[in-house]
Amino acid sequence: MNFTLKQLLYFDAALRNRSIARAAVEMNISQSSITAAVDQIEQSVGIELFRRIPAKGVVPTRMGEEVGRRITSFLEQSRLFQSDLMSLGGNPTGTLRLGCFEPTAPYVLPPLLRRISDGYPEIRIDLMEGDMEKMSDVLQTGAVDAALTYEMEVRPEHSFVPLFEAPPYALVPESSHLAHRSELALEDLVDVPMVALDVPRTRGYFQRLFKNAGLTPTVVHSTKSGAVLRGLIAAQFGHAILNICSPADRDPSQGYLSLPISGQAEYPVFGIAYAPQLENSAVVRAVIDTAVKLAAEGGFDHLSIATA
Repeated sequence: MNFTLKQLLYFDAALRNRSIARAAVEMNISQSSITAAVDQIEQSVGIELFRRIPAKGVVPTRMGEEVGRRITSFLEQSRLFQSDLMSLGGNPTGTLRLGCFEPTAPYVLPPLLRRISDGYPEIRIDLMEGDMEKMSDVLQTGAVDAALTYEMEVRPEHSFVPLFEAPPYALVPESSHLAHRSELALEDLVDVPMVALDVPRTRGYFQRLFKNAGLTPTVVHSTKSGAVLRGLIAAQFGHAILNICSPADRDPSQGYLSLPISGQAEYPVFGIAYAPQLENSAVVRAVIDTAVKLAAEGGFDHLSIATA
């Protein structure tokens, strides 16, 4: 039995929404069309793929999840294949779904998206932000084509192109007794109250910095928001350690100062990760090459603070 592209799209929508009704609204079609597509695929596979539960929508079986992953992968390959065909006649054309580690997004994305827009006006970028764990997961499932993230959280099966190093730095209140220093050591910070950025994998990284030095930080507050963190530092609740330095972090009028941290042998590397099978996609290649060129020209240099 041959499936139509429309049937596969309907099945994918039902799986993602866990509901025939919501899938129908998303696709702007009747529920009966979604149901018919799901039934057709179930009959062809010869096994139950969804369980219909009253008031809970549809719940995929283990086989349903597996079929769904393969359908999603096929649809994504079809989308990129279409983009590559459209690109044969000239500049890369199509849509690229780009993930980005959320705390870095306001600083990394604007210069990159501007350069892509100027160089490849026919490429559309669909963005997805999240923590590093989410970036790893959405790359694995194919929910994004590429992701801007740190190398330390990229899975072995994915390719990674480095863009710049991101040394840790301390954000301290302007009134702090440490503010007059040109740089700090972790020992200078260990007894000073710390405000931690509490997102998956990130807080553990900062704790490891201290642990590897035989130290334990004095965490007094934690937040998932970079804006809240900076507000707490400006209000003199403590210091923070970050890797990506925003333009505001260099502005003393904000109420805090950015100081490099000495004694670090290795720096986290920020870059762009992608599935190896997308290596030859014209759209993916254009975005990666643009990011690499921008980095080589110093387009991300202002986001790093290193010791002299």
